[in-house]
Amino acid sequence: MLVSLQSMLIDGLLIFFTSIFFILIVKSNAQKLHLIDIPNNRSSHSTPTPRGAGIAVFLSFFIIILLFHREFLYQYISFFIALFIVFAIGVYDDINNISAKSKLLIISVASLIVFMYGDFQINNIGNWFGYEVTLPYIVSLLFTIFAIVGFTNALNLIDGIDGLAGSISFVILSSLLYIGLIYNDQFIIVTTFFILLSILAFLLFNWYPASIFMGDSGSLVLGFIISIVSIRAINYISDTVILFITAIPIIDTIIVMTRRLQRGVSPFSPDKSHIHHKIINFKKSMDVTVHIIIALQILLSTIGLLLKDKSDAINFSLFLIILFLFFHIFDDRVELRDELFTTKIKRLYIDKIKCVTKCRSIYIVIIILILLFVIRLFF
Repeated sequence: MLVSLQSMLIDGLLIFFTSIFFILIVKSNAQKLHLIDIPNNRSSHSTPTPRGAGIAVFLSFFIIILLFHREFLYQYISFFIALFIVFAIGVYDDINNISAKSKLLIISVASLIVFMYGDFQINNIGNWFGYEVTLPYIVSLLFTIFAIVGFTNALNLIDGIDGLAGSISFVILSSLLYIGLIYNDQFIIVTTFFILLSILAFLLFNWYPASIFMGDSGSLVLGFIISIVSIRAINYISDTVILFITAIPIIDTIIVMTRRLQRGVSPFSPDKSHIHHKIINFKKSMDVTVHIIIALQILLSTIGLLLKDKSDAINFSLFLIILFLFFHIFDDRVELRDELFTTKIKRLYIDKIKCVTKCRSIYIVIIILILLFVIRLFF
């Protein structure tokens, strides 16, 4: 199915203004719909703020597809059914709040649908040292579900300050759109272009200071879409390139969950160990923090696009180095560890000096000096 450039542009504008229309409706009825975000000790806002703008993002995208691209809808019907399931659980969570485990379970079901009926599968993990690593069916199933659920949750986790999740999604989807255009993949082109216009409308309301949040109805939908489009994209590029294109949510989730496990708490327990929290503590500005993280994601996505045809082994090694750097730079325990290390060295040094200055140690020092002089004379 080919979509003309003219219809794409017109439909993109329709999605943009439809999103604005729905966002205004959600904002004005947020109290009635129980879509108010009440601040807590982890919140970046200090006053109750409407949430649920993800409803507008999804509906504007879906309505335009339904009205003007039914052939596309029918062709990828399993994707849209799964996406609707993720959207529904997001809306329910925005209104009633549900446990993280329940959300992960339902997203897993949606992932199973696209794997079984949509042909969105990770069947191999790239070319390593000249060998294509193909996954057995059951391993492919589990790995695909893990990747989709993992990234969907990752994007949900970084939705912590104004403009961050939306702008990071915009950068990632723009990179995927570029891949779609290079290889003329209509699914990637249509999906990314339309959702980008919807995100752009949302960011008009979400940039600091935000007048509405996307909520789980937005972050879960965007995370799920990015996951599916990424799986489609690995048909054309090195598998490991996706790690760079989607880097910030992945790196942030790895760091946060590792820190929580090190503290002996659940990896899903909320805290302020995210990258954006660390940068805010340093820069003291939410707006500057978002700009810094956007710049990092643009840089990493660009690196990924430049490496799209390179060896998976080299790409993965580079990603691990970048992950290590992030892990170290955004570790608030580094200063404490350095201080403890310095203290240990100082104590050890003082103890040795005291040992050497004792009378009974003088003989040992004299023997060492004699040996050194002998070695120096003969060698």
